[in-house]
Formats: sequence, C-alpha cells, structure tokens
Amino acid sequence: MAVDMGGTNLRMAAITRDGLVLRLVRNPTPRNVSPPELIELLSRMAGECRASLEADMQVVGIGVGVPANFTHEGVLTHLTNVPTLNGMNLKQDLEEKFNLPVTLENDATAAAIGENWLGASKDVSDSVMVTLGTGVGGGIIINDKPLRGIDGTAGKIGHICVVPDGLPCGCGSHGCIEQYASATAIARMGRENGLDAKNSFDVYKAAGEGDERARAVFQTMGTYLGVTLAGLVNALNPEMIVIGGGGAAAWDAFIEYVRTEVHARAFHEPAESAQIFQSQLGDNAGILGIARSAFLG
Repeated sequence: MAVDMGGTNLRMAAITRDGLVLRLVRNPTPRNVSPPELIELLSRMAGECRASLEADMQVVGIGVGVPANFTHEGVLTHLTNVPTLNGMNLKQDLEEKFNLPVTLENDATAAAIGENWLGASKDVSDSVMVTLGTGVGGGIIINDKPLRGIDGTAGKIGHICVVPDGLPCGCGSHGCIEQYASATAIARMGRENGLDAKNSFDVYKAAGEGDERARAVFQTMGTYLGVTLAGLVNALNPEMIVIGGGGAAAWDAFIEYVRTEVHARAFHEPAESAQIFQSQLGDNAGILGIARSAFLG
C-alpha cells in the first residue's frame, strides 16, 4: 500500500512489485486534520484498496510519501502545508493500526525514485526531480541511489533562495523558489497581475489565449526556476532534470524560459549534458516511488 500525502489531496494505492497500480483512491486532504483523524481516513482508504486484491495477494508493507521532514523514528516535522500533523509519529501510528512495516519517504524524493524506476529518468544514474504543486519539491538521484542526506532532509529544492529580500515562505525564509514557481504561486501572481485566477490552470488558460499578463507570469516563473536549475546543474552535473507535479501541465508556457536561464547561467558542458524532460508518470510518479521504497525496505 502506497500513500501520497499531498497538501491538497491524499491518495492511496495498492501496487505490485513490478509497478502495476491495482487500485487507487483519493480524498481531499482535510483542513486542520488531526493525527487520529488521518489514521482513520487512511484506514478507510486502505479498506477500499484491499477490496481490489485477488485472494492470493498479500499486503507486505505500507509506504508513505510526506511533504515534510521526519526523524529516524518517524516523527513528522516542518509540514508547512499540513501544520496540524507536526509532531505526529506517523510510522508508529500506522504500524500499530495495520500491524505492517511502514516506510516513510519525502514526497518529492519519492517522485524522483518513481521516475527513475519506471519513468523519464529510467536507466539514468544521476538525475534531479522537481515537483511543482502546492509547493515546490525536489528529489535527487546520485549513482542510482536517492540522496537523503545525514538527517534525511536533502533535496529541498523548493527552498533555494532566488530573491534574497523576496516574499516570506512557510519554511521561515524569504524569496524561496516555492514562492515563484509552485502552482500556488502561479495563481497568486496571476491575481497580482489583474487576472481572475482561482488556480494555476486559469493562468495557463489565459496565457494560451494570448493574455500578456498571464504570459508575463510564466516568464517570471520560468526565469526563476531556470536560475534555480542552473545552480543545480553546476553543483551536481546531472544527466537529466525531470519536472513534474500539477504545475508541469503548463510546460509549454514556461519551459523555454527555463532552458534559456540554464544555458545562460550554468557552465556550458554540464548545461549541454543536462536534458530537461517533463515527467512521464504524471501524478503517479510519487506514489510509485513510495511503493518502490517500501518494497526495498
């Protein structure tokens, strides 16, 4: 069972060892959800997933992708988009509820693992994944292995600063790329430019219809994202950068600005080597990567 805890949606899937999704259920992430409420909701969703299993199938574990940091014991910290779960020992609570081994993974690292397993960066040893959703996430694969860092917090690409005195971020800093390239940021910048935008898709639709205000939003977004990726290209020399998440649906509106900045700012050789691709797995990148982590233990 794989769980993707997004800031907007909560998804759970029954997934086989070879990556076949047998059943996927989703539920809006409740505002101000408490730890007991989350466990009960996951229990109901697990029941729906189990109903799709054949008689000879056995659940061997649970993997959870979380938009947060967590301790080695499984205590969640720094959930900027679901703060009511800060301090929850998710691993312990799930193991007690389901009597199964539980593996936690950062959600964006999970997306990187998923794409590297079955998606755009399959068979690529060194890659970077950037997810554009409620926030901006990042996952890094080095020598075929996820980079987690000494405290398990590596890959916080969304909190690389691009505007030193810029907008305040939920992480406590200012000017993070998350404030300029997430789907949430695109919608906000659209409204600041005078658009009637409820979400990022509204801005994308307006850009497609030729609205210069919307196009200016994606120029800003793509420029700052390109600045961020250029720094990663210089630091990591990856073979591939994969961009996914809901915000990647606006690919054609921002990608040329991204590529322009990468080639203008990064050293020539690593910039030429770093292919930039859209996610092949879409929304399922994270949940497949979570399953992969759980199977590998």
